[in-house]
Amino acid sequence: MRCNRCEKPICYECAVLTPVGYRCKECIREQRAVYYNAQPMDLAVGVIIALVVGVVLGIPAFLFLRILGLFLGIIAAVVAGPVAGGIVAEAIRRAVHKRRALYMKWAAALAWLAGVVLAGLMLTAVMGGGATWLYMLIFAGLAASTIYARLL
Repeated sequence: MRCNRCEKPICYECAVLTPVGYRCKECIREQRAVYYNAQPMDLAVGVIIALVVGVVLGIPAFLFLRILGLFLGIIAAVVAGPVAGGIVAEAIRRAVHKRRALYMKWAAALAWLAGVVLAGLMLTAVMGGGATWLYMLIFAGLAASTIYARLL
């Protein structure tokens, strides 16, 4: 078997199946190096944006979802979560000039969750939490999944 890009002979253990055929690990590594073009600070910028926006959006979301009650709170969390995630992902993409980092989607989603949990903990300490945590977890989880999906 040969790599369909460089024609180098490869064994079945070393071959990597791609949509266009089998490639050697060196060609895959070169392709990945071109795809991920982030600069050293891009990952830190993405994490900071996700964390700060998580706290900033987490506080009003906590207060708003607390007022709505069970049924409306869940519906609002399901609708607002992906919207908030899209806002965060787009803010990160613009801040890093649409460059891609290998672990950006994981780091940003986790930083978002940390920011929302931090906001919830601060407000719980002041006001008490109760069932609002259920809505917040739905809101934060859907937003995190949207961040993950949008930062490919």
